[in-house]
Amino acid sequence: MKMKKLLLFLFLSCLYVNVFADTGYVKSQVTMRDKPSTDSSVKKIMEIPKGAEFEIINQDTPAGNGCGKPWFYIYYSGEYGYVCSSLVGVVGEQSTSYERPWNTPAKAITGGALFISSGYISKGQYTSYLKKFNVNPEGYYPQFNHEYMANLRAPSSEASTTYNSLSKNNKLNEAYDFVIPYFENMPETTYDSKFKEIELNRIDTVADEAFEESIKGFPDSYKPYLRYIHSIHSNWTFTPMKTNYDFYEGVTVENNVSSIEISSGHCAQPQYVTEKGWCIATREAVAFFLDPRNFLNERYIFMFENLGFREVDESLIKGVLFGTFMDNIEPISNKTYSSLFLEAGRYAKVSALYLASLSRQEAGTKLSNTTNGAEFTYEGYTYSGLYNFYNIGASSGESNPALAGLVFANGGKGKNNGSKIDVPVEPGPSDGKDENVKIDFISLLNLTQNGNYYSGYYPGTKVSEITSKATGNAKITVKRDNGEEVLGDSLLGTGMKIECINGNQNEVYEYVLMGDVNGDGIINSADLLKVRQHLLETNMLSGSYLKAASMAGGTSINSADLLKLRQYLINQG
Repeated sequence: MKMKKLLLFLFLSCLYVNVFADTGYVKSQVTMRDKPSTDSSVKKIMEIPKGAEFEIINQDTPAGNGCGKPWFYIYYSGEYGYVCSSLVGVVGEQSTSYERPWNTPAKAITGGALFISSGYISKGQYTSYLKKFNVNPEGYYPQFNHEYMANLRAPSSEASTTYNSLSKNNKLNEAYDFVIPYFENMPETTYDSKFKEIELNRIDTVADEAFEESIKGFPDSYKPYLRYIHSIHSNWTFTPMKTNYDFYEGVTVENNVSSIEISSGHCAQPQYVTEKGWCIATREAVAFFLDPRNFLNERYIFMFENLGFREVDESLIKGVLFGTFMDNIEPISNKTYSSLFLEAGRYAKVSALYLASLSRQEAGTKLSNTTNGAEFTYEGYTYSGLYNFYNIGASSGESNPALAGLVFANGGKGKNNGSKIDVPVEPGPSDGKDENVKIDFISLLNLTQNGNYYSGYYPGTKVSEITSKATGNAKITVKRDNGEEVLGDSLLGTGMKIECINGNQNEVYEYVLMGDVNGDGIINSADLLKVRQHLLETNMLSGSYLKAASMAGGTSINSADLLKLRQYLINQG
């Protein structure tokens, strides 16, 4: 129990003994908060600077309330509080997922391919475009979340590299399938040559009825460009993807996370530098690169190619790598780089041609610190023999994104290849333990504040999991809104009240399971019906049930909430 750990710490700190299991560190300045929420009503205890280390008491508070990953309950500089774990790491916590550490080029190429395949391709982000602009309504992750890169030009750059290799090897006439998104409320055009010199050819007259039938799902503004491409590549096929998303809303969302080279002259004003040489792009640039119609020509349409694995000749991959350090033998494995990408593609079930194109873009044409295995020091630790051909983990929020990516390749900070440089640690408090400590039930139960309500558990959680957390003389019961006690095997659902008693301490938390609109502890079509009835004003929701329906996070229930709930049910099915 977390409270027992806390009391044990207070007692043993008198003896200068550290009883914490883990030490964390700050990747980017983080706010310590009184509760696990970024809500403005939650007290901010202090700002913890980048690079600082702290002691972790509990890592089990679920994601939510402004944090996309679990909340950590920590001790730092004499204070206890919560930090969002997306901004911090755990010293010495090494992950072996994706075959890390990537201590050879072959492991980096294969492990990175596994990361891309399992985290993106298999989750519905199976084109270069979708990896940048995650707009697939049936994807695993919410739309416009979990994007692989910030670079606005990345999909078009990868597409151009793929096209060059296919053209050089006379492979453009093979069959390719392109999945091309379209949005609601799209403007007549967003094309502007100042963003990209690109030739768009079109055919406005219908000449092939069979082909016209195959593209009937596309908006009319797409069809002239598709007709032209079909006229020169009749065996290419085009599949529409309806995003169910307003184009201008998409531009607004992407405008916050999309970067462009400062040298391009298209930085938003006032200029915000995301990393050396890069800035947040103008809204006009974001609209241009988000609009699929601007890339419907023979070269750039490859940003919409399905990136699942298909067998290709190694010469195609070699063509992508031509003129780079990878157009050669990799000395550790004694294999050609092109064969390593082909093997990695087969193993991870992702296009080997795409992997080579991505590596050329991310790793560059010459050996660098991400591909030469050289020794480096980053945030107090020294590493060597690490490789990262796709710059995975190279977050723009880091002081050196490329080196942060190599720490990811290591599997975590300070272990395996790392040797720690001693950093002064602040001493802990030296007070004796308090025999009458008030129980922090919110932390004990791993609850997160959700407006006026509380959340924290997955659908299907039994009430017994809650009541069994009571410690000492404390008592925890769960009741329905009519006061009836809910027994252990029943499911925890919206509207239930968690009553916590410890001596004179008596606290009640009304629970909300987002999506569980009828309070039965599961999310299914019955909840969808409840939201529809609310929108039709035939059966209005209120209180915690209204909160549970707010899937899109707005101030009122609307069609966006209905869509989010439907997407959840589709993904669960």
